[in-house]
Amino acid sequence: MDSLDSILRSGDSEQKWIHQINKHFAKEVRIDINKVPVCVFNVPTSLSAVKPDAYLPQVIGLGPYHHMRPELYQMERYKISTIRSYFPSDEILNIHNLLIEKLMEIEPTIRACYHRYLDMDDETLAWIIAIDGLFLLHLLLNYSRGNYTESRRLAQGALLYRDVMVLENQIPVILLKEIRKTLSLSSPNDEDDMQLLSMFKGFCKAHSPLKLARKSQFSCETNHLHLLDLMYLLIVNRRATKPALHRQVTKKEDLPPGSTSEDFIVNVGEIVDTLGSIGKRVLKPLQVVKNLPWDKISNLLGHKNDEEDDNAPRVQEILIPSVTRLSKFGGINFSHTVGGIRDVEFVEVEATLYLPVITLDANSEVLLRNLVAYEHATSDTTLELARYVDLMCGIIDTAEDARLLREKGIIKGNLSNDEIADLFNGMNKSSHDNTNNKVVEKINDYYSRKPIVKACRFVKNRVYASWKALTLLSTIFLLLLLLLHSFCQVYGCPQYLGGSQGGIE
Repeated sequence: MDSLDSILRSGDSEQKWIHQINKHFAKEVRIDINKVPVCVFNVPTSLSAVKPDAYLPQVIGLGPYHHMRPELYQMERYKISTIRSYFPSDEILNIHNLLIEKLMEIEPTIRACYHRYLDMDDETLAWIIAIDGLFLLHLLLNYSRGNYTESRRLAQGALLYRDVMVLENQIPVILLKEIRKTLSLSSPNDEDDMQLLSMFKGFCKAHSPLKLARKSQFSCETNHLHLLDLMYLLIVNRRATKPALHRQVTKKEDLPPGSTSEDFIVNVGEIVDTLGSIGKRVLKPLQVVKNLPWDKISNLLGHKNDEEDDNAPRVQEILIPSVTRLSKFGGINFSHTVGGIRDVEFVEVEATLYLPVITLDANSEVLLRNLVAYEHATSDTTLELARYVDLMCGIIDTAEDARLLREKGIIKGNLSNDEIADLFNGMNKSSHDNTNNKVVEKINDYYSRKPIVKACRFVKNRVYASWKALTLLSTIFLLLLLLLHSFCQVYGCPQYLGGSQGGIE
């Protein structure tokens, strides 16, 4: 068998796979995939290529994807030490009978939760889930009680909570509930395990960069799949409490004549026509020179087109002006809304863009990236969070943009303006289809109708495009003047012009 593109790298691996299939086939076919949805995904390269470290744990690996990574395995002793808090001293060595055997019984369910093929035996997988699951429960329980000793005891404790929210580091809730049920940590009558939900919500509220939905706005909290999934659902489902007021939107047909860029260009053409034959004689040679293949001539002279630079940044953003440009040239104001990302709105009659409040710290970029990656993996419709992040990446280009949004109360947190600009400039466009992004379309349409914007674009498209031709003509004109001056110095121009004798002084 050609193992070049196979998960099986040797003959021994093939025999191991056959043994596993023969052993587990009966159990595998009885698992209903619809009842056990895949929830822990690999991050696609299209998202992780720009900054892959943002999608990988740096201190601790949770679950089968990263538990065995050598650089993270140093935490194994620390994780095992937390297990002692769940067992009496005389039962700690009996963990195999108390928990491991139970997890081995639901081994097909464990595998069904993970998107990647798990090339490990049942007992190894059960031990990984038991150790990492108990550690996560211990961490969340202490966090809910205000005990942060775990992070303080670590040399890189600040990264611990960051790693807990990485997509590939998630432990499914269905497995955490099974652990708590097996060890009698949850009430037998509490099928939804509300204590576990309360711990999850408290952690999400403390670390989410965006405000979360209230209980009245989100009634499906018990259906979350893991910690990152709950944070995503709470962010997306937050809405403003007050209904949006009906606002009149100015339509394009209602604009006064001459308000489009096409009309502006036509008006300029009419001015040129009034110059008559003189204007046409002046513009004709300029047009001829302008139409020369300057790109090819520039390449022959050794000048490379900037657009063909192989070292151009790989980060792509949506096409929208920055906060500074929207404010300075478009007259657009910015205001924060009490709602969430679904309440992002541009009100044309107010010339105001309403954005939710976002609080940024050192771990916010990792959270946003992994939340967007999870949305890509699970959503088959509108990428709501990705569109919001893309909008923020598009309008924040410099520290000045971040400063303006901070003054409006839209951005909070302990990051500097430069750090905020670097954060959003480093994130690649994730919502590939922006054709239905009505907010971006409305902003761009409003901005492009501003007279100063139309004038600048006209100058850029009509004048700057001819700079090479104008430079050539200026050079030729100066050369002709120099030749004329030299000629007059030698032969004397006044005798030809009917003036007095003598050269030009």
